[in-house]
Amino acid sequence: MTTPGDLPFLPPVMLIAGLLVVIAGSLLMLRIHVQRRVQAERERDRLYRLSLDMLCVFGFDGAFRRCNPAFEHTLGYGPEQMVGRTLVDIVHSDDVTATMEHLRRLASGEATQFENRCRCSDGTYKWLTWSVNPEIEDKLVYAVAHDITGRKATEDALRAESAFRKTMEDSVITGLRAIDLSGRIIYVNSAFCRMVGFDESELVGMVPPFPYWPEEAIDSCQRNLELTLAGRAPASGFEMRIRRKNGERVDARFYLSPLIDREGRQTGWMASITDITEPKRVRAALEAAHERFEAVIDGLEAAVFVADARTDEILFANRAFKAIHGFDSVGRTVRGVAVLQPERGDYTVDPRGLSPADLPRELFDGELQHPLSGRWYHVREHATRWVDGRVVRMGIATDVTDRKQTAEISRQQEDRLQRTSRLITMGEMASTLAHELNQPLSAIANYCAGCVTRMQSGQWKQEEILAAMQKASFQAERAGKIIRRIREFVKKSEPRRAAVRIDDVLDDAIGFADIEARRLGIRLVANVAPQLPAVFADQIMIEQVVLNLIRNGFDAMADTLPEHRVLVVRAHPCGEHAVEVAVIDHGHGISEEDRQRLFTPFYTTKAEGMGMGLNICRSIIEFHDGRLVVDANPEGGTIFAFTLPTEVASERLARSA
Repeated sequence: MTTPGDLPFLPPVMLIAGLLVVIAGSLLMLRIHVQRRVQAERERDRLYRLSLDMLCVFGFDGAFRRCNPAFEHTLGYGPEQMVGRTLVDIVHSDDVTATMEHLRRLASGEATQFENRCRCSDGTYKWLTWSVNPEIEDKLVYAVAHDITGRKATEDALRAESAFRKTMEDSVITGLRAIDLSGRIIYVNSAFCRMVGFDESELVGMVPPFPYWPEEAIDSCQRNLELTLAGRAPASGFEMRIRRKNGERVDARFYLSPLIDREGRQTGWMASITDITEPKRVRAALEAAHERFEAVIDGLEAAVFVADARTDEILFANRAFKAIHGFDSVGRTVRGVAVLQPERGDYTVDPRGLSPADLPRELFDGELQHPLSGRWYHVREHATRWVDGRVVRMGIATDVTDRKQTAEISRQQEDRLQRTSRLITMGEMASTLAHELNQPLSAIANYCAGCVTRMQSGQWKQEEILAAMQKASFQAERAGKIIRRIREFVKKSEPRRAAVRIDDVLDDAIGFADIEARRLGIRLVANVAPQLPAVFADQIMIEQVVLNLIRNGFDAMADTLPEHRVLVVRAHPCGEHAVEVAVIDHGHGISEEDRQRLFTPFYTTKAEGMGMGLNICRSIIEFHDGRLVVDANPEGGTIFAFTLPTEVASERLARSA
C-alpha cells in the first residue's frame, strides 16, 4: 500500500517505466527494421547477382564501378574484370561516337536509352540496349543492359526478307492488284503501276470504276468485277483491255485468287495481271504466217508430208499429197496410204535410230517410179525436229515424169543429131575416102590380073604368084579396115561406156583423118604419153569428138603456109584421176569475142558451118564427166582440150584383174 509520503515519487517511477517500455519497443522495432533491411539488402544482392539483365554502375567518365555476373554470362567478362574499364573500351568502333554523345547527355542529368554493339571476350560482338539513369550528387550512373542480338538478327532477317520481297515484287513483270471484299483497291505493285501508267498513290483506295477501265468497256469490266466479288471468276481468268494513263490501250489477262489472312478468313481478292499485247500480236503474226505457209505449201505441185520417224504416223500433208493419197491421210501411217518412198536400205541412215542431237540430216535424194501409176517422182527426205521436239521425216515428192520424158526425147534427138553429125562428117570425107578405097581396090585388081596373065601364059613361078597374092591380101585388109571404121562410126547404137585405152581411140580417129590430112598437105602428129591409164568412155563418141576437133583444125589451117601446116594430137595424164587430150593447130586462131560464144548452139565461125559441132562435142564430154575448154596456142592457132576421168575405169580394171 502506498503511503501519502510516497506519492511524490510515483510519477517519476511511472515515467521511467514508460520510458523503459518505449525504449524496449523502439529497440524491438529497430531490430525488426534492421532485420527487414538486411533481408531487403540480401534480396537486392541476390536479385543483382541472379538477374539475367546486365546491371552496372559507372561514372560520368564511363568507367565501371560495379557489374553483376550477367556481364560474364553475356560478354564473357567477370565483374572484377569490368571494374576500372570504360564503356567505350568494349563498344564497336562504328558505335563509339553515338555512345559518347549519350554519355555527355548523362552528365547533364538526362536519362537516356540507346543501343550499341559491345565486344565479347572471344572477339565477337553483341547488340545491347541500355537504359541509363544518372545520379548527379554521387556522379554515378545506374544502367541496365539487355542482350538484343537475337532480336537484331531477327530484325535484319525480316528487313532482308522484306527487301527481297520488295525487290522481287518490283522486278517481276506480272502486275499484282489486291481488292477488298467491297472492290476497293488495297494494294498494287510497281509492275501494275508501270502497266497502267498510274502511281500507287493514285490507285490505292480507289473504288470502281477504276481509272484504267476504258470508257468503251466499262460495262464489261464491271461485270468481270462483279463475277470476281461473287467468287465466280473463271480459272482461266479474264482477258480485258485496259487503258493507260496516256490513253493507250493494252490487252491484259487477269487471274484471280482469294486473299486469305492469318486466321483463314478471306479479306479480298488478289489478281495477277499479264500484259498480253505483244503475245497477241506475235500469235496473230504466227497465225498469219502459218496461213501463208499452208497457202504456199498447198500451192505447190510437189507432194509434201511430215511423218514421225519411229511410228511412221503422218503428222502433216499438203493439198497435193492429199489429192494423191487421200484427204484422210493425216493420222494414218506412211505405208498405210502407199506413199512412194525408198526402201530402208536406200536411206543414208535409219531414221528410226536418230536422236535430236543428230538433226538435221539428209536421208534420201533420188528418183523413184511409182509401181501403180508408173509415173516418176523426184523424192527427197530430210530428218528434222518437229514442233513438239519429235524426230520426223519430211518428204517432198515432185512429179518428174514429163521432165524425164522430155529428157528422153532430148537424148534421142541428141543421139540422132550426133549420128547425123557423123554422117555429115562421112559425107564431107566421101570423096577422100572413095579415093583412098580406090587405091587398094585398083591394086587388088592389078595384082589379080597379073597373076591370071602369068598363069595363062604358063610362064609363072610359085614364089612370084604367092608374093602378088600376099600384096593383094594386104590391100584387101586395108580396104576392109577403112570400110569397118566407116561402118562403126556411122552406125546407130546406144552409148556403151567401158574401160578403153585412149591411144586406141586416137589411133582410129587419126586413121580417119590421116586420109584427108594427106590430101590437104597437113602433117598430122600424134604425141601420146606412154602407159596412159584406161578411161571409162564410149569409144565411138570420143572418136567423133577427136575427129570433129581435128577437122576444125584442118579448116583453121586452110590459109596457113604449107611448111606450118602441122596439127598435133596430144594425150597425157592430168592429175591422178584424169587424162587430157588436146588438139593443137597453127591456124588463124579465135578472137576473144568468138571464144565467149563458141559453144552457143548454131553459132559458127565457118562460112558454111551449122554451129552444132562444138556444142555436140561439149555435150559428149560432159556426158563422160569431163570438160571441154579452148585456149590460144602461144605459137599461133588454137588449142582444144578435154579431160576424161579414169577413177571408175581403174576400179573396173582392178575388179577384172
